[in-house]
Amino acid sequence: MAELNGPIDRPPPRVQESAEFRRDHYRVYDEDGYITSFSIRPPVNATLPGVLSFLCDNFQGTAGTGFESKDMVVLLGPRIMAVVRKGADGGPQVTAFEG
Repeated sequence: MAELNGPIDRPPPRVQESAEFRRDHYRVYDEDGYITSFSIRPPVNATLPGVLSFLCDNFQGTAGTGFESKDMVVLLGPRIMAVVRKGADGGPQVTAFEG
């Protein structure tokens, strides 16, 4: 088996995350990196409950229709706001943290 000499190559991020972008967007990542984001500014006005609802509704979808039951983390600025992970029943289990 070949040894890894460095970090595994990841695809380049789809979004350049400026400091302003990090402040103004809930950012969602899984084990492979950036998934999506939700703006807290108009016209979207995303809220953490709304973001978590969307992630849970699409948690089990595959082939581009959802998140393939992967564990996810939701950040706003430098803070972890919530974790969505696969529960014992296969459905999403949410842990939200106070902001």
